[in-house]
Amino acid sequence: MAIWRTCILNLTLALGAAAVSAAGVRSAASTDAPTADAATAAAVPRIISLSPHITELLFAAGAGDRIVGVDDSSDYPAAVAGIARVGEPAALDIERLLKLKPTLIVLWDSGTPASRKTQLERLNLRLYITDQHHLDDIGTALIEFGRFAGTEAAAAAAADRYRFDLAQLRSRYAGRPRLKVFYQVWDRPLYTLSGAHVVSEVLSLCGGDNVFADLSTLAPAIDKEAVLARDPDVILIAATGAQGARQTREWSQFSNLRAIRDHRVFTVDPSLTGRMSPRILQGVREVCDLLDSARGQPAVGDPRMGHRRAPPSPLKDSVR
Repeated sequence: MAIWRTCILNLTLALGAAAVSAAGVRSAASTDAPTADAATAAAVPRIISLSPHITELLFAAGAGDRIVGVDDSSDYPAAVAGIARVGEPAALDIERLLKLKPTLIVLWDSGTPASRKTQLERLNLRLYITDQHHLDDIGTALIEFGRFAGTEAAAAAAADRYRFDLAQLRSRYAGRPRLKVFYQVWDRPLYTLSGAHVVSEVLSLCGGDNVFADLSTLAPAIDKEAVLARDPDVILIAATGAQGARQTREWSQFSNLRAIRDHRVFTVDPSLTGRMSPRILQGVREVCDLLDSARGQPAVGDPRMGHRRAPPSPLKDSVR
């Protein structure tokens, strides 16, 4: 369980972190993307992705057939199941990686240990180091990925779709009455996210204010007394299935908490709300629907009444 919790926190930090520096794709002298000459020499690159969100971005940019290896956590789209695994960024199977004869390795800056980057560079492997920190960065990344993969047209079309859909969502939910939201990453111990995480941007787009946005740590450990003191209108729990149901039931004893009293506790899929790929817009829609549901619920009764897209809350049977 401790290992599973650590994986969740590490992915949350690395895939959704907001950096102090400007966001977007960067490359150092030794990690430049392939030049036009290199692209000519190797018309179809052999790419290894070392992050689930990078794998999703590559597929979205039309470069899925260029991927010869992925990290063990890459799980989307379904086609990724047939691609060779090379371990995790902190524990790569270097021998297996080299056997795949990659011409480019794409890795996440904030989620890859510095020692691992140095090791890959010493093997004379071409690296492309990338980080996405904000919703707008995803469209930029699609263009960049299409450029180095040789799939510019498909990537540009995907970026246009993503930017259009994001603009539509921003327009649709602008001006919503603000709700105070507590976003729970894990409960043993209790973790949340600060305002420096992309999840806060997702909440804000939907008319929600992260009640712990002011904390300096990206994923701070807090206690339930702190949640009670800030008394959120809504609690969103980043877990699904049995884990989501269990974590949700843990709040049922706090009947003096506004979110519990008004049946405004929901679960969300963390792979949608925090993974920096085009699918994050599915997470935005889910969060926005849930907050709309919370705004429109009757004082007593089912908070999903009249909001057919909002998924059921595990508190339905545990709080009432």
